[in-house]
Amino acid sequence: ANQFVAEFLGTPPINVFHGKIADGKLYAGEDMILEIEGAGDQEVEIGIRPEGFVLDEHGPLQCRLNRVEVMGRDISVVSSHDACENPAIRSIISAENKVDTDSDVVRFDVKPAKVLVFNKETEQRVYFQAK
Repeated sequence: ANQFVAEFLGTPPINVFHGKIADGKLYAGEDMILEIEGAGDQEVEIGIRPEGFVLDEHGPLQCRLNRVEVMGRDISVVSSHDACENPAIRSIISAENKVDTDSDVVRFDVKPAKVLVFNKETEQRVYFQAK
């Protein structure tokens, strides 16, 4: 229902990005991550659950790769992004994915159902539908 609860629940914690909704597009920093409808233009905070990232070499969310941690059947990709208030973004993806650890950059698409948007001023959830 609000940003406080979203940040409090879940392990690893949700990744929070500063962003905006403009012209039917959701931006994390300067990266347009989703086309949406049902929400007006506004400054927002975007919460993305660690399992909400999809490794995609052409994905719209570009992060700096810090390290990769193998966790059995999953991989934890630790990265950073200028618009993220967390010092480290933790993305949980299947171990079937191959992360290019020689690159300084990792790109993601996001699962709309794992993206939560909150009004920057009120911290109340902003509901939307992905296009």
